[in-house]
Amino acid sequence: MAMTKRILVVDDEKDCCALISDYLTGRGYSVDIAYDGFQAKDLVNNNKYDCIFFDCNMPELTGIELIEILDKKNPDAKKIMISGYEGIDERFAKQTGVDMFLSKPIVLKDLERSIGI
Repeated sequence: MAMTKRILVVDDEKDCCALISDYLTGRGYSVDIAYDGFQAKDLVNNNKYDCIFFDCNMPELTGIELIEILDKKNPDAKKIMISGYEGIDERFAKQTGVDMFLSKPIVLKDLERSIGI
């Protein structure tokens, strides 16, 4: 029996976290949620994830700052940046070292495809 893939969703927009979590949980993934970068840091320090979705623009600890922590603590996790801000696009995201970029509003069918695991 295959192991359930573990996903972390990090976004200060609770509705966005719920949307992603509900969709992926319904497809058999194990999903944890963090509403800011500090919660995400704690979760990453204590858990191993296969994939991490994170918003670029969050208060206190931004998605960009979170990338460095993710690379140290969970280097094998696929990192997927999500953002609804103009000026943040796939080219910018790739320069930061993430594996993929999704723009908000999130298209549900793109979520599972983006995991690629």
